[in-house]
Amino acid sequence: MQIKNELRQELKTQRKNIKNKSFLDERICTNLINCDVYNKAKTVLFYAALDDEINVDKCIENALISGKMVALPACLDSVGNMKYYFINSLADLKTGFFGLREPDTEICQEVTDFKDSICIVPAIAFDKQGYRLGYGKGYYDRFLQNFSFISVGLCYNEFVKDSLPIGEYDVPVNYIITENDIFSV
Repeated sequence: MQIKNELRQELKTQRKNIKNKSFLDERICTNLINCDVYNKAKTVLFYAALDDEINVDKCIENALISGKMVALPACLDSVGNMKYYFINSLADLKTGFFGLREPDTEICQEVTDFKDSICIVPAIAFDKQGYRLGYGKGYYDRFLQNFSFISVGLCYNEFVKDSLPIGEYDVPVNYIITENDIFSV
């Protein structure tokens, strides 16, 4: 756990200093929007990015315009539980746990059927086997353990590592999309 925490801090610092972030974010979004698994999905489970994460707002808008169902997570507690809620626009988001933008659960409907869905997963880094280094709370690992759909990790190319330390509850993604590549793991 200590090794993961040290690596997490080191990579977060590197990511905060990434050059051409807006350009790289746009390239990653373009690669996502053009990939087959995204185009075949009827529902896309996105995330609302933190300042140093890959901003997917343009992808969310594209999915909504394209007629896809779009959902984002809302944290239920501080111990790693979350649920997804459908949104009709980015205006359906409000500030929730940890200062994250989340669906307003008063007006958004909970997702109960994940058929034909893909889940877009954020991370600080991924390894070439699809394992992620997240923020250490386990929200995505808990969520992904309970469902069998395609998961897609978004990552800057320089943060795809040969390997990362993994724990027994870590769940790998099926695809990783960077500004340069789309690859199956």
